[in-house]
Amino acid sequence: MNKKNTWKMLGAASALLLQLTLSTACTSSGNTNSQEAQTEVTQDEMQALAAALPKYSNVDNFHDGLAAVCDRQTELWGFIDKSGKEVIPCQYQYIVSDFQDGVAIVCNSDDTRQIIDREGKVVAPFDHIYIGCGFCDGLIAFVKVNEVEDDNIDWEHFGKVGYMDTTGKVIIPADKFDVMMGEGPIIPDFSDGLCHQFDPENNSTKFFDKTGKVVFEVKGSANDFHEGLASVGKDISDSEDDYLWRIGFVDKTGFETIPFIFNLAGIFSEELCWAETDNTCGFINKNGKFELTGDWKTLVLYADSEGEEDLTPSFSEGLAWVCNKDGKFGYIDKKGNTVVPFRYEAGQDDEWYTMQPCYDFHDGLARVWDKASEKYGYIDREGKEVFPCQFEVAEDISEGLAVVSRGDQYGFVNTKGLCTLDMK
Repeated sequence: MNKKNTWKMLGAASALLLQLTLSTACTSSGNTNSQEAQTEVTQDEMQALAAALPKYSNVDNFHDGLAAVCDRQTELWGFIDKSGKEVIPCQYQYIVSDFQDGVAIVCNSDDTRQIIDREGKVVAPFDHIYIGCGFCDGLIAFVKVNEVEDDNIDWEHFGKVGYMDTTGKVIIPADKFDVMMGEGPIIPDFSDGLCHQFDPENNSTKFFDKTGKVVFEVKGSANDFHEGLASVGKDISDSEDDYLWRIGFVDKTGFETIPFIFNLAGIFSEELCWAETDNTCGFINKNGKFELTGDWKTLVLYADSEGEEDLTPSFSEGLAWVCNKDGKFGYIDKKGNTVVPFRYEAGQDDEWYTMQPCYDFHDGLARVWDKASEKYGYIDREGKEVFPCQFEVAEDISEGLAVVSRGDQYGFVNTKGLCTLDMK
C-alpha cells in the first residue's frame, strides 16, 4: 500500500509489477510536497465508509474522488466513492494506475488493459508496457517492446519510450527515446511541462517538451523540475585522472542558476531545498544561499558497497522533518525553530532498508512511525497525536482521508480525528 516513489511496470504478455525507489514527478513521497486543498469528510461519510469497507480485503487512497478496492471473495478490484458506494464494480484483475485527470488504467481478467473514465466506461485500450506513476501533466509513459521471449522481456534490449494523453492518443511516438536501465527500466515522467532523459554516451541529459522536441541539453545527470529548477549532478574536476562529483541547479532554459558546489541536494518545495556541502547542511534558497542550517543530517535509506540512497527532507505546509546528529527526528518551521520535538527514530526493515519515521504534512496532519511498536500514527502541526501509532499500514492524507489498517481490516482516518475502524 505504501506508494512512496513507486514506479509500476506491466509486462506485455504477463502481469509484472516492479517497484523502484526512484523519485518521480507525480509520486506521493517525502520529496513531493504540492499544497493540497483542504477537503473535509463528514461524520456521515465516515459512517457510510465504515459500513462498506469490511467487504474489501485491500483499499487504496482516494484520487479524483474514487478509491480502488479489492473484494474479499472474488479478489477482483473496483472503485468506491466517499459514501462507500461501489461506483465501478469489482471486476478487474488489478488496478494499473489510480484515477488521475479523470481516468484510470485497469487490467481485465484476460490480461488486457484499458483506460476507463469515472463511470467505468472504456476510453481506449492500453496495449503497451507501462512504467511510471500514472498520468503526469496529462501524459503517461508507455514502452514499445523490442523483444519478448517466453513471456519474459529482454531487459537489455527493452525498447523505446512514448507518451499518450488521457484519451489514448499517442502524443510522442515510441521511436525517439530509449529506455534507460538501472536496477530495472527507468522511465521519466513529465514535471513542470518538461521531461528528461540521460544520454550515457555523452554523459548528458536532454530535456524535451510535450511535442517531443528537445528544449535543451545539460552535461551530467539531471532530475525533474520542481518550482522551476532542476538539480544536475556532474564531475567538475579539470583532470581526467580526478573525479569530483558536485550538484547544481538549472532553469527551464538550461541556464545554471545555482553553481555546482553541493555534495547532495533534494528538490525545491515552498522556495527552499535541502542541500549539503563539505562543511554545511540545511536548506538553501533559489539563489543557492543557505537560509537554514543546524545540527542535522540526511537520512540514509539504504547503503551497500556501490553507494547509498538518501532521503532528503522538504517543506510541506510550512514545516519540514529533519534528523539531528543523534538520529532523532522532529519538525522545524521556516525560521529553524523546533515545532515538534526530536522524539522519533528510524528503524530497520529486515536489516535491509531504513524505516522512515516522519513524513510530510497534508491537510494539517503528518504520518509518523514509532520504532518501539513498529506502527504508524498521525500528528498535527503542534506535534499532538491525533491518532496514536496503532496502524500496520498508513498513507498520507489524500482528499481529506488516508488509508490505514489494523490486522486484516482496512479503514480510513480523516483530518477531524475519526477512524472508520472504530465506528460501528
